[in-house]
Amino acid sequence: MIKVGMADISLDNWHANHYPSFFRDAVSRAKADAGLSYAFAKKEYDDEFRITNGEWCKEHEVISVESTEDMIKKCDAFMVMCADDCRPHEELAMPFLKSGKPVYCDKTFAPDVESAKRMFETAKRFNTPVFSCSAQRFCKDLLPYYGGVIKADFASSVGPGDLVNYSVHQFEMIEAAMGPGVNNCVAYTDGDIRHIVYKYGDGRLATFTQAAGLSFHFAAGSKAMGIADVEVAGYYEPFMDALVDFFTKGILPVKEEDTMEIMLMQQMARKAVLTPGKTISAKEAVS
Repeated sequence: MIKVGMADISLDNWHANHYPSFFRDAVSRAKADAGLSYAFAKKEYDDEFRITNGEWCKEHEVISVESTEDMIKKCDAFMVMCADDCRPHEELAMPFLKSGKPVYCDKTFAPDVESAKRMFETAKRFNTPVFSCSAQRFCKDLLPYYGGVIKADFASSVGPGDLVNYSVHQFEMIEAAMGPGVNNCVAYTDGDIRHIVYKYGDGRLATFTQAAGLSFHFAAGSKAMGIADVEVAGYYEPFMDALVDFFTKGILPVKEEDTMEIMLMQQMARKAVLTPGKTISAKEAVS
């Protein structure tokens, strides 16, 4: 059996609490010989919830390990979580990226382009298969139309959150529809409202709108198919199915270039909102 380990800063959070059952359901659907077997956390408990690692492991029927080294010895593949704060993701993921065993890094992959590059470069040096994504990349309505077969000429994403972590959901959907190739962007702001227009090297456009209290909405279109709303729903099952295939069959569901494009779009957005109305190039965002 392929033994999977889950690592996090602390184990009591929405993703860590739900992914074990989601993953087991996907394993069952695939009739795969795999299971979530071990868990590791850097902190004994979260300061807010105070559920200990031992209590969490008992509830989710996994075995707690005391170190990343121990987990790497015991497991064949890893889920590196840290979903609510991507800033410590690089430090948490590094031992696993050096393992040579498959690693899924939960959203958001890294807080900036530079960290993301280091993480991918480390994985390459140690021949470690790795990918990262937000589950919303796998919206059922998005997959048939823009799942690598037809690229959109236009995409529009609306949602809540911030430009460091939570915005990854919107950027994943935009990148899934549009593919890589962002050339520049311009931001327009009004209080906490951020509206950003991205232009691609071939002239295509995508818009990103974010403000507190907004619900997720996504639309995309092509000259051949017209513009259509994409329901932001039904993504966890196809995402978990892809994760199981990654661990058991070695099928990489999201390429490095796609994740790096998302990291770039986030970084461009953070610079653009500092100077509304000014065009920010992709090159300028990483200089």
